[in-house]
Amino acid sequence: MIGINLLPIELRKANKRVTPVPYLPLIILVVGLFMLLTLFFYAEFLRARTTYLKVRNEWVRLRPLMAELKAMEKKVDQEMKGEKDFLEANVLNTQPVTRILMAVSEFLPPRCWLTSLEVERQGEAYHLVLEGVVLPANKRTGIEHIEIFLNKIKTRFPKAKLTLSTSKASTKDSEGTAFSANFEWGTVEKT
Repeated sequence: MIGINLLPIELRKANKRVTPVPYLPLIILVVGLFMLLTLFFYAEFLRARTTYLKVRNEWVRLRPLMAELKAMEKKVDQEMKGEKDFLEANVLNTQPVTRILMAVSEFLPPRCWLTSLEVERQGEAYHLVLEGVVLPANKRTGIEHIEIFLNKIKTRFPKAKLTLSTSKASTKDSEGTAFSANFEWGTVEKT
């Protein structure tokens, strides 16, 4: 049967165009995207798995070599202990002889000369012997210069024990004060 609407256009019901929802293409699109993502993540999984297996096989291969390396490290540590101790005591020490010599040179008073300088080191113990002559200068006596000089050296090595002896020294041209100072610090290693 054919339905004809004879009403004027103003009174007619408007025909709504209903567009059908394309369910089938949407489902195909969603399933296709899901399959692509699944393939992508599966490929990533396979790549990570092969990398893991390579690393694991390499670790299994290197494990015995690591044990040999550790054993060799212990052996070298034991055999080189003497050389290590020597280097630490004599080369890498915290108070090299140059530091002592620099302090003596830096604080030496005017009109003073050293007649003897000895530095002896035994393990961590130091023994410094200074002998010299000081002439009076700058309105200070020789003893005052000696006292200032030795106190400045002692500030560089605060744990040092000082033993001092002085005497009168004279030549035909001048008269001064001779001194002998012994500094000792550190501990002597017992063998």
